[in-house]
Amino acid sequence: MINKCKNIVVCCLSLISLLLLSTDPSSASAFSFLFSPSDWSTDARAYRAALSRSRGKNHKAVEIKWPEQYIDPTFNYGLKLVLPEVVRKGLSVDAGYDRWEGLPTMRVDYFLPIKAWTDKSVFLSPRVCLTGQKESFSVGAGFRHLINSDTMIGFHAFHDWVRPRRSGGQFLKEAGVGVDFAALPGRYSDLSLTVNAYFPVNQRRREAHGGNMMVRESLPTGVDAQLGFLLPALVDPLDIRVNGQVHSYRGENTNLTGYKAGVTLSSRNGMFTTVLERERDTLRGDNYNVQGTLTLAFDWSDLLEGKTPFSAPYATPETRFSRNMRDSLHERVVRNHDLPTDRVRTPLRLEAEVVDRTVSFAGAFPNLPLSRVTVQLSQSPWRDAVEVVTDAGGSYRGALRLKPGTYRMRLIHKPTGRISNVRTVIVKGEASLRAEEL
Repeated sequence: MINKCKNIVVCCLSLISLLLLSTDPSSASAFSFLFSPSDWSTDARAYRAALSRSRGKNHKAVEIKWPEQYIDPTFNYGLKLVLPEVVRKGLSVDAGYDRWEGLPTMRVDYFLPIKAWTDKSVFLSPRVCLTGQKESFSVGAGFRHLINSDTMIGFHAFHDWVRPRRSGGQFLKEAGVGVDFAALPGRYSDLSLTVNAYFPVNQRRREAHGGNMMVRESLPTGVDAQLGFLLPALVDPLDIRVNGQVHSYRGENTNLTGYKAGVTLSSRNGMFTTVLERERDTLRGDNYNVQGTLTLAFDWSDLLEGKTPFSAPYATPETRFSRNMRDSLHERVVRNHDLPTDRVRTPLRLEAEVVDRTVSFAGAFPNLPLSRVTVQLSQSPWRDAVEVVTDAGGSYRGALRLKPGTYRMRLIHKPTGRISNVRTVIVKGEASLRAEEL
């Protein structure tokens, strides 16, 4: 009863700290620090010591940093009190605060079985994620089927919407499909495999650098796969698990490809876990990861009797158990929710560069995709030099070879009369000089 009352008091005071956070961060910090559920006595002593030090000049309040670390446990505790267990079973919620952006953050991921039988299930998986940098929404659906008591296969599809936080602009969209496979090959081994494919749906265009640059953004085309395999019981005191991941996401300016492979050794008595991993990625290069944890039980009575007080957390089980494959019918889909954005930057104004006697030029007419435009030169009057065709985004690029001299250059779309800005190009002999805007 005392512990229950204590938890209620902790929850109430943590909620008060969240309210104070919006008006007085230092007060919220003090309340959150004092009434943290994780370590009541330690935080209280630290708070009283900090408070006593603050009773100096002008009695200024002490600002305890990072009060947002208490938002998530408080939020989840409140949901636990309000929502029924049948709803909370498939719900995963994270809440926080990004002090750099000054914005609250949240992630809500829900696995909702629509229809379930003894050997199959149909599900929905909506998701909302708000970070300090972007906001994303996703909805997925899938079907899973037990081929037999030791084998499961599933198929799913999803659609995502992503855009920068507070932009209020157009969402980038992508669609995807995936397959899940799980099996129990025998001798207490366990195999799971997930493969996903991602396809961009739209493209977003915006102007940058004062209207001098057009930026085309889209999500990349990609594929990834994850494999997990618990090896058969080779050594009785150990569980050995092999994990592997591969991914490839590609766009016009994106080439993110890599893999991760590792092995995990865990003692069955809970004493230690060792992780060895190697990762390689076109963005981050080669990385190696070595981790180890040691967990020991401490017995005061053994210490008083002069015995070694440390021991394994529990005895090694004499019997091994395989998981119930029916539980796989209700597991969350494993996939990447944070694909990189592919960006292509094209100058809207005509740009020119002279190398020897060759003039290279580039620019864009954003509203003239797949159109024929004419390069005109003028030493008086204007004359047609060459024609180029814009791509699907309205961008053009080309080159022409000129004799030494000074030229004015422009591009014109004759059917509509649209004309680019004019550049002055100076070609002197075999040397490269400059291209100046008129």
